[in-house]
Amino acid sequence: MRRTPAALAVLTLTAAALSALLPPAPRAAAAGTVRLTSYNICGNMCAAPPYDRARRIAAVAAEADPGGWAADQLFLQEVCEHQYRELLDRLGPLGYTGFHSATLPGGNPAICEGYAYGNAVLVRGPVSDTAELDLTVGGEREPITVPCVLASLAERPTWSCSVHLYWDDGTLAVPEADRLAAQAHAWLDDGFAVVLGGDFNHSPRTDTLSRFYLPERGDGAHGAFVEADESDPEFFDPALCPVATTAACRSGETTFGPKKLDYVFLSAPHVLTATADALPLDTAVSDHNLLRVTATT
Repeated sequence: MRRTPAALAVLTLTAAALSALLPPAPRAAAAGTVRLTSYNICGNMCAAPPYDRARRIAAVAAEADPGGWAADQLFLQEVCEHQYRELLDRLGPLGYTGFHSATLPGGNPAICEGYAYGNAVLVRGPVSDTAELDLTVGGEREPITVPCVLASLAERPTWSCSVHLYWDDGTLAVPEADRLAAQAHAWLDDGFAVVLGGDFNHSPRTDTLSRFYLPERGDGAHGAFVEADESDPEFFDPALCPVATTAACRSGETTFGPKKLDYVFLSAPHVLTATADALPLDTAVSDHNLLRVTATT
């Protein structure tokens, strides 16, 4: 920070006294901590025991419990519409609102019971706008749509989207990711923060994920986002990211068997730090691990 001429003249001031005279940096004044949850709840496919419908709803609702994790936002994938409605009924009294986007008009009748199936995002506080992004490029077995909401996160207007990209070799997922990244960049250019949470269905070092990681993360990355679990050295590949010389790596804790498929990306200009933790697999809820994120903005 540049000192004023008056401050420069007072050479006898201690560093602490000088600091007291200067206004706080704008970024520090706006800093806040947010908690996020991303979870593919397998709400259309995981029907046979040990999967349990009541347990599935209770596990997601518990993420918003003010006495527990108290998530500010929840990003959910593979959600039947009636599951979303039940969650909203439970979380509405806690101040949550949300948006569900259908990918199929009817899912697995054993679970969705004739209701639409898709993805959802729930946030604490009012939603000022919504958007349903159609990322479908053709050839997918079902449409790829992404529900997004505009809401305040750490006192900053933020577009938050629940993402579920196609589960292929990248042939379709890469152009889908291009469409998602293009919209995210448009929002960033308009001055909004952006959070993308969900099941991206591809590993960190694939072309699909290069659309989101910052260029300095390597492997052709050309995105504008910090990934919440990229700074955990426990999961660095030592051949690619030596712990002694690497601050962040395209890596992270696995969330689907031996693979990392679930991510939370936060727009780099709007985040100071981010950490993530994949909870132990709850076999009564899903075949994915729940992913929790803490970020300072």
